Amino acid sequence: MLKISPELAISVAAQNDLVRADLPTRFASITIVSLLSLFFLPATVLGAVYLAYAVTEIVGVFVYRMLAREVTWRGIVLFSTSAFVGVWIFNLIPLLLFLEQDPFLKMIGAMLLIIALNHCVVARATWIFFGFLTTIPIICVVGFIIFSFLREFATMAEMMTATIIAVIGAAYTLHALWAQHKLNARLQEALEEAEAGSRAKSRFLAAISHEIRTPLNAICGMSELIGEDNPDSPLLQERSKLLRTSAVALTSILDDVLDHAKIEAGLMELSLAAAAPAVEIKSAIEMFRALAEEKGLRLEFTIDESLPAYAECDALRLRQVIGNLLSNAVKYTDKGEVTVHASAETEGDHVIIKVKVADTGRGMTPEQTERLFQDFYRVEDKSAPTVPGTGLGLPIARRFARMMNGDITLTTNPAQGSCFTFTCRVRVLESAVLSSVSPSTTDIKFTDLGVQSILLVDDTASNRLVVRSFLKDFDLDLIEANNGADALAILDHSSVDLVLLDMKMPVMDGQDTLLAMTARGGRIAATPVVMLTANAAPEDRELFLSLGAVGYIAKPVRKADLLTEIKRVASVPDPKHNEAG
Repeated sequence: MLKISPELAISVAAQNDLVRADLPTRFASITIVSLLSLFFLPATVLGAVYLAYAVTEIVGVFVYRMLAREVTWRGIVLFSTSAFVGVWIFNLIPLLLFLEQDPFLKMIGAMLLIIALNHCVVARATWIFFGFLTTIPIICVVGFIIFSFLREFATMAEMMTATIIAVIGAAYTLHALWAQHKLNARLQEALEEAEAGSRAKSRFLAAISHEIRTPLNAICGMSELIGEDNPDSPLLQERSKLLRTSAVALTSILDDVLDHAKIEAGLMELSLAAAAPAVEIKSAIEMFRALAEEKGLRLEFTIDESLPAYAECDALRLRQVIGNLLSNAVKYTDKGEVTVHASAETEGDHVIIKVKVADTGRGMTPEQTERLFQDFYRVEDKSAPTVPGTGLGLPIARRFARMMNGDITLTTNPAQGSCFTFTCRVRVLESAVLSSVSPSTTDIKFTDLGVQSILLVDDTASNRLVVRSFLKDFDLDLIEANNGADALAILDHSSVDLVLLDMKMPVMDGQDTLLAMTARGGRIAATPVVMLTANAAPEDRELFLSLGAVGYIAKPVRKADLLTEIKRVASVPDPKHNEAG
């Protein structure tokens, strides 16, 4: 059987979408015209025409659904036939009106046909064959009406002139249809190129993110260990702190670029879950306390009792927005204080959370304020030290705020500081929703992690060195593997309490390893897995957890985060162990 070309399939699918979307308006318009025509035409005749048209449209609905699933020759033939028949049935209404003796009705009939021609040129040019198929019948009826009208009084010369004009008009209409088709094709091609470019950019940024996070993991890990192992060396402390600060700044820039790319591509979505707003806000604030104290700034905050104990929100993005506002406040304030006040206003079963971040910093001029939320714009002051950044933080933060049904606004004056107000709308939850959630243990000094053996699977030696160094003070057996295949071979003859698994590896990657462990069943499938990966997007975390992982840490990894996650997994009963036993 003749194969449908990709170009034809795309054109038919696009035209099907347009005709399908146009159905309610088209059917309503013809219904109104039919009702108005009842004043001038016999009800039985008009009813028969309308019934035939309605049946054609009902058949069309099934055809639209068929083509939406798959473009086939059968669907194409039915699509074309139903449209061709439907146009001829529609033509009967203006034709019947024209055949009446009243000049007003003749004009109405001609107007309906002109409107239908315009509709064909605008809405049926995506698939050019379909456009010609539905336009030519209308042109034929228009020609019939013109010559029926002229033959009563026109001379032969006048008839010839009218014929020439009618042919030119028909040719112009068909040319307009063809021009519209070419324009649609160019727009579709441009859209496909833009989407392909966006996908390529996303893949490139994802790859760059992975490749940058891997060495960053080594930089952050080793600098943390240098500072930890040399508490009595101010020089090493200073240097390790500089390394950590620079690595964190680079990670922040990387996250901003990736978020901006996802937002521009329309791929950013909120991940709503139960959370404690006050805890999340306090966590975001405390991240900047050390930086504020280092600059000699007071960092104070108040959390109003109106804030709900629990709410449904994207905790990660909530902290990210507040963190961005605090980061700017600390960076652009040289003396004085930064204050944060969080409160909430009730709206039924929702609340509007309001977080105000005020500083005594440089402030901004009206001109700077107007451009503040533009991508890549950075406030510059030649009389003040340069502040690092990409100019993406605030635009991204505002977009997240608006995704959360809120916004970010500000008041500011030069040399008097600024006050940013972040609002978001969240649904209040009962406290019982989070009854099983345990408090964070990030700041606890661990003496025992609750595991005796760990299998570390990572193809990068520096990553394995960082984890090995983080765990050197604990009495446990650490087994290392370069890829998933080696890890499975180890698991086949050795039992471990936990697997730390990278994603991107040669031979067998992390995803295939998870699937293979599940397929093996028994003891191997019951072994808990924590992903330790440079695939840092929220959707990556959701994917790994759906595949059976019980934990996830994005690189670069902090020692406290790793120890906390191992302890958490070790202390939570794994249902898979019960099934295996």
